[in-house]
Amino acid sequence: MNLIDHVFADFIQKGLSKQDILNMMEFYGLIAKFSFLPAEGERQQEYFVPSQLRSPPLDLCEMKTSDCDPCPLYLHFLDGFVPHGLFAQLVSRSIVWCCKCSPKTRPKLYQNVAMFSIGKQPIFDLVLICSKKFIKIILRSTTDSAVKARAVRDFLEDTLKVMSRELSWLRNLRYELCVACTHCLECSDQCSRHKSVCCTDDDCLCLLPLLAEEQLICPMNFGVEPVKICGLEKWMLVHEEEVKILSNFDKQEVH
Repeated sequence: MNLIDHVFADFIQKGLSKQDILNMMEFYGLIAKFSFLPAEGERQQEYFVPSQLRSPPLDLCEMKTSDCDPCPLYLHFLDGFVPHGLFAQLVSRSIVWCCKCSPKTRPKLYQNVAMFSIGKQPIFDLVLICSKKFIKIILRSTTDSAVKARAVRDFLEDTLKVMSRELSWLRNLRYELCVACTHCLECSDQCSRHKSVCCTDDDCLCLLPLLAEEQLICPMNFGVEPVKICGLEKWMLVHEEEVKILSNFDKQEVH
């Protein structure tokens, strides 16, 4: 708030509303507002400035999922790169979404990496990692997270649709939901480009589109069995009989 007072002092003195300035900066992803309720005390509100975030710790970037977690999900952008400004917008809107369930802890925000604690009991760790051509989504918990995984997927898809309508530079947004091919990750052959085993470079990582009711077939390994990925089913679209469960789950999170 002190930064806003300093930078826009002349405009504020001329009668421009400080809240209008904050709303405009939040709309364009320059700042991210976070509202939380500490264990003791009144609700607090803070603003994060994505452009001033420091580099993330290595263990966060290399976070692994357990067998009870959904497999990592990838937002793969078909034009070969994550559109400029999209990740900051996604982080800002993720903060707003997480605030709906009255979180007690702040999100951990870094350059191209964000980690949120969502839910009440149990608490889920949602991690977003932005690379050159995709955004990796990790969801971890100590309990079964199928319903929450579908809620996260629903939020991501809805948010990208809204962003493509509201933001002119994202009108032609093209992406697909993918998972990493476990066959290629476990392959013992070295990467021909980087001479390393299990290469995870953006351009070398084999990503398979997530399609309902279809088996995953690796285009790099013809003749092998369909790819099986642990935790994949937790990301799949909600069936009709699960709609009420998911709706009730979200209501419990908010209240």
